[in-house]
Amino acid sequence: MNQKKPRNYSNRFRLYYLLTLAALCCYDSYVSVYLEQYLHMSGFLIGCFISVSMVAGLIIMPLYGAIGDKTGKYRQILMFCTAGTILFSFLLSLQTGFALLIVMGIGFELNRCSILAMADTQTVCYCSDSGSPYGSIRCFGCIGWIAGSALCAFLVRQFGLDHVFFRFFMAAMACSLVNIFFLPGQGRKPAAAPGTAPEGNGVPEADKKEAGAGAIASLLKNGRFLFIILFALMTGALAEVVTAYTSLHMVSTLGAAEYLVSIYSIIGAAPEILFLLLLNKFLLPKLGFRRLFLVSAAAMSLRMFLFAVVPNVPLFFAASCLTFLTTACTTGLNVQYIRQVVPETSIGSAASIYNAVFMGGRALFSLLFGGIYELSGSRTVFWLCFAFAAAAFLLALFIRKIDAAPAGREENP
Repeated sequence: MNQKKPRNYSNRFRLYYLLTLAALCCYDSYVSVYLEQYLHMSGFLIGCFISVSMVAGLIIMPLYGAIGDKTGKYRQILMFCTAGTILFSFLLSLQTGFALLIVMGIGFELNRCSILAMADTQTVCYCSDSGSPYGSIRCFGCIGWIAGSALCAFLVRQFGLDHVFFRFFMAAMACSLVNIFFLPGQGRKPAAAPGTAPEGNGVPEADKKEAGAGAIASLLKNGRFLFIILFALMTGALAEVVTAYTSLHMVSTLGAAEYLVSIYSIIGAAPEILFLLLLNKFLLPKLGFRRLFLVSAAAMSLRMFLFAVVPNVPLFFAASCLTFLTTACTTGLNVQYIRQVVPETSIGSAASIYNAVFMGGRALFSLLFGGIYELSGSRTVFWLCFAFAAAAFLLALFIRKIDAAPAGREENP
């Protein structure tokens, strides 16, 4: 009797990351410039807007993760969040006053915050079941980031940032929403009936209790999971927050044209494609998690040092070539590390907690950097980032037993 061959969804996941990251690159790269140049907000108010809107996501992300673990309906949650992101981006584009901007920004982040968390959870589960290499799928996010940056640069130069910013974001996210309908319906199959062996990745009845408060308590006692959260705060979260201030630094301090912000994004993201393609087949087996974490933190430290001292745009672009080493590890390595060191029944909760704390760190850093930017300029922001990244390097250097053990046999670092 012929068995039906499982359907290959790899290209659907690749298309999802391509479209979603094309949209997010536009928003993340230009939001601070839009707020300063077109809505005339101060550095402190920009930091307030970014941080307050992110704080709302801290509450909702763990809830989405718990619901996903309990029901397996990651795709449905992803659809809901993507549609909400499009709606609130439209409402956000209509605002000019700070109060309504904050309200719509909160609604925007409540939906946007879980998009990549749910997608990464579903992708990791799919790759684990099908044997597809995660890096070759996730690298399409880099391609989307580059393609989106190039298209944004052209459109901004032709029509101006205020005409392009939100329209481009909403169009790309709408295409991504259509693609989600063709992703697999569940990240894991439902549990088998009591007394029978679970099929595929089904969760046995005895383990269902893990997908709740008990799972969260267990995760908070997992030393390796706590390590990756702390390390990500001092590298990946900083790298994402500093994107807004590199854009401001280029336009306001170095006098660059607005469209050059997209060129900066392309230079930083282009090498990441090759890195992610080599990650699973060569880099991770040869170097292990710990050495790659050290490379990520060292690259972040050096880049922030150079950003703080270089006097012109060409040298700033040269320093940005180091960006991919940190962002690639954040997007391609951290989620795989979590997948290795937490039980399968807690993957959604772990990813949501990780992303919630990550977003909380981004919110705090955004508020802090907004005040520092207004008081002493962007170079001081870069020096502070240098100090945090150096601390992350020392953390990975001196903590032992970082390299992952199979989930269920974790030892605290």
